[in-house]
Amino acid sequence: MLSKKEQKYIKSLKVKKYRLREKRFLVEGAKNILELVASDFKIDTIISTEDFSQSLVSHSKDIRIESVSGGLLSQLGTFKTNEAGIAVVRQKEMAKFNPEIDDHLFVLDGVGDPGNLGTIIRTLDWFGYKKLLCSEDCAEFYHPKTIASTMGSFSRLEVFYGNLNSILSNMSAPIFGADAGGMNIYKSDFEKPSVIVMGSESHGISPDVQKLINQTIAIPKVGNAESLNVGIATGIIAGYLRSF
Repeated sequence: MLSKKEQKYIKSLKVKKYRLREKRFLVEGAKNILELVASDFKIDTIISTEDFSQSLVSHSKDIRIESVSGGLLSQLGTFKTNEAGIAVVRQKEMAKFNPEIDDHLFVLDGVGDPGNLGTIIRTLDWFGYKKLLCSEDCAEFYHPKTIASTMGSFSRLEVFYGNLNSILSNMSAPIFGADAGGMNIYKSDFEKPSVIVMGSESHGISPDVQKLINQTIAIPKVGNAESLNVGIATGIIAGYLRSF
């Protein structure tokens, strides 16, 4: 039985300051929860519908599972409709980023939308990348919208936050920056590993980081669209780098 106090606690985790204080976050929806229980994240509780709880029996080990109605799930979480569940999960301690890399590294500079961050995590996971570096002003990894947008990839890709100026200054790999005025990516010479910096759609790459970039690159424009979403642009470049 889920008490009123527990319901209030779960609802509080939709707010960043409580996620920071409690060092917990929410995972919602069938796909994300099934990926979660197969990962090394530590789960406090899964609140689920009766039907979905049956699919967790073989995966849940010693996890506490509480069955509730789909209507209550919608009140507790951020989904308008949720016929699966919500998990209360412990945040991991963020490891220190190691500047020695052996694969291409994508870096996000000021990407503030959690949906874009989640999409980028999912896309990089698709192409087999294992790490993502974010500036300190990027969207929060544990934001519910970030987690939901990853469709489970949050459990596989390691995401780091830090001062990009300091970190990139200590990296030996060449640094490329995505910019509409840059060189055509299909005519650029990428070493492996390389660092690819993606800026925010509103402000681009910050001035301090621009000073560290060895070459700007661009996805060639054929049609009339004004710009590309940063998640789509990351996907195009990530896929291209896996082609050779």
